[in-house]
Amino acid sequence: MAQQNTFDVVSKVDMAEVKNAVNQAMKEVQQRFDFKGTNSSVTLDEKEHLIVLATA
Repeated sequence: MAQQNTFDVVSKVDMAEVKNAVNQAMKEVQQRFDFKGTNSSVTLDEKEHLIVLATA
């Protein structure tokens, strides 16, 4: 009979990389012609560990 194995999956995030990605995404949104006048945004709430994408 096969031996039962277990393992844990742990995910850790480098917040500096997350901040960089959010900043790059916001720059892209601001510069893209097809997003002009859409009032789109990408924000990071570090306390809640939440990224919010919004457009109007």
